[in-house]
Parts: sequence; C-alpha cells; structure tokens
Amino acid sequence: MDRSHAADCGVAFTPLTPDDRLARLGRASDAFAARLRTGDLDARVPACPGWSLTDLGRHLGGVHRWARTAVAESRSGQKTFDDAPVERDQLVDWFRAGAGSLIDTLRSAGPAAPCWTIASEPHIAGFWFRRQAHETVLHAHDAGVTDLLDPAVALDGIDEVVTVMFPRQVRLGRTAPLPAALALAPDEGGRWVLAGDGTGPDPVPDATVSGPAEAVLLLLW
Repeated sequence: MDRSHAADCGVAFTPLTPDDRLARLGRASDAFAARLRTGDLDARVPACPGWSLTDLGRHLGGVHRWARTAVAESRSGQKTFDDAPVERDQLVDWFRAGAGSLIDTLRSAGPAAPCWTIASEPHIAGFWFRRQAHETVLHAHDAGVTDLLDPAVALDGIDEVVTVMFPRQVRLGRTAPLPAALALAPDEGGRWVLAGDGTGPDPVPDATVSGPAEAVLLLLW
C-alpha cells in the first residue's frame, strides 16, 4: 500500500530501486564489519539500551541469516544469535559470512521472487531488499557509522516505517494506535500522515514533524 504524499509538499519523493537498496545493504554491511574490526566491542550502544557493540553485531548477523532463510526457503527461521561468536576475529568473519550469503541470495532471487515476509503484502523478495538495507544502515548508524544515512535512504526509510513497520507493530500489539494524526514533512521532500493503526485514510493532521529526513527517521525508530 502506497500512502506517501510526496506531491503535498511540492518536492517528489522517489523510492530507492531494488538495485540501490542492495548496494546500500552491501556498503552498510562492509562498514559495520569494519566497525567490529576496529571498535571497542564492549562499548555501550546508546540507541540499543543494554547492548554492547558485540551484542549489536551478533543481533545484526542473526537477522541477516533469518532474512536469508525467508528468501531462500520461504519460511521464518530462528532469529537468534545465541551461537554467534564473541571473539573479535571470529565475530567479524561470522558477520561477513552472513551478510554475504544474504546479499548473494537476494541477488540470485531477484526482487520479484515469491517468499515469506513479515509484511501483510506483497510476499516477494523485494520486501527484504528494502528491509535489510534499512536494518543494516540504521544499525551501522547505531554503531557510529553516520555517513550512510543520506536523504535518499532516509526518505525511503520513513516511507517504510509509515506504510509497513508502524502498522505491523500495532497489529502485533507492540505499540498502541495513535490517538491523533501526525504529519511527517522532511525538509528534503515527501509528506506522510500517521494516524490510528496506520492503515486507514489520512485525516487532517493535528501536528506536524519537520526537519532533516535523517532526524525524522531516527525519531520514528
């Protein structure tokens, strides 16, 4: 479902292409692996309370493997990192192997391939091109790699939150429906409205959040 309103603010919002999302997934995975290689593995991650950089690396590597299973086997695997290594060299190798396998699987399948997803629709691999690009870019940002979150990917990420992730969180009972309507108007373009459970028609907003797209996306997450 496309509920974006790019025309409302006079500047068009153009979603990223599958090829661009796959390229961004690759760059973000490489940057995150480099952070694991050189960073303080015991450092706390402010955006992920209670987690260290090691925990974040094990989480993201586990998510990559889970998403690969969804595409390759069209089912939900175990999203766990209990068996992930903690020693630096082994952790980096394990993370790179999972990211590489995911990217290879997505490239081989193509975005139109049918598969299991966490979205209500459509159930195609293109969902994972987008979800894993944003998962990896945002967690790289959490780890201190801040130059990947440019306006194009931030706008695409805002659209994903509004059209997919927020409705899913409400549907699963993880967050409550919004009691008022909130407009999102990033400086770089696009306009969205969040209201209720995120699936209904857009009402007149009660308030508007504006600012750089990066800041709006990080606020949403």
